[in-house]
Amino acid sequence: MSLVMPSPARAAGNPAHVRFAPLAAADLPLLHTWLNAPHVVAGYSRVHTTPEDVAAKYGPRIAGTDRVRGFIASVAGRPLGYVQTYLVADFPDYATSVGEFGRAFAIDALIGEVEYTGRGLGPRVIAAAVTELVFPASDAEVCIATPRAANTASLRAFAKAGFALVRSIRTADGDIEMLMVRSRDAEREP
Repeated sequence: MSLVMPSPARAAGNPAHVRFAPLAAADLPLLHTWLNAPHVVAGYSRVHTTPEDVAAKYGPRIAGTDRVRGFIASVAGRPLGYVQTYLVADFPDYATSVGEFGRAFAIDALIGEVEYTGRGLGPRVIAAAVTELVFPASDAEVCIATPRAANTASLRAFAKAGFALVRSIRTADGDIEMLMVRSRDAEREP
């Protein structure tokens, strides 16, 4: 199935016509497949996971008992990735590592379908998620992301989605990540 992208000249706000649906139990097998895809393990999930692990971790997000909100991103009716958003302050160790951005919202994203990687969809999914999921749901002035330092594809995607690199941080488990920030003011600019 080939994906036909709308003309960027016509599009405003959501140029890829990305749609987001709350993560549902029926999505867990697909999410399991994505989290075990080699390109996702290398850049996002870091480890292979079982269906039971996925159900245990993402089930509370579906039930609404977790502080993280999960979404399936689709373009042209085709599910192609996962996005999650959360208030940084809900995770004290993470808030400490990002310092002055501890009251921000954060976003994580992955393109699970390998045939849609390297086509410019990552930045479009991220930008649409910030515009449609993060800022309308919060009063946070900034949205942050912290891709792993070695994940150059993710770093490029967030930069193209309007995130600025601030500095590197070391997580509680010793990983080096790059703190990137997009301000709410960027939403108001023409």
